[in-house]
Amino acid sequence: MKNDIYKYLKFRLDDEHNDFEFDIISVPPYEFIENNLSLVSYEYFGEINEVLGLKVKQILLYFNADRLMRVELKYKENRVENLKNRLTELLVYFPNSVTLKLSYHDEEDVTILMYQKKVLNKFYDFGVTKNVK
Repeated sequence: MKNDIYKYLKFRLDDEHNDFEFDIISVPPYEFIENNLSLVSYEYFGEINEVLGLKVKQILLYFNADRLMRVELKYKENRVENLKNRLTELLVYFPNSVTLKLSYHDEEDVTILMYQKKVLNKFYDFGVTKNVK
């Protein structure tokens, strides 16, 4: 039987804002609209400083209506292959409602592991939902 991916990623989408109330501070842009959803961004300063066995430089949490919708884990330097290997080796259950993106940003020398609710991957055109690729 496969494990839950959140056991390794630490932050569970749909968790409530109150669960992090004393471990986060609001950061710019304080609120923005993405795919007709209002997201409020926070930086996490709690006890979690390592995810998937690597030290995290910065953790950003994005909430909509007090529900966690997106998580960005930032690692120093290019860790794409290392994280990709770690994710591949895990025997985990990954929910269908979640999208994961792993990328390296050369100008900042930072690797970003972002996961979010799939509803943020879509845009709306006169009430018809279309997938963005």
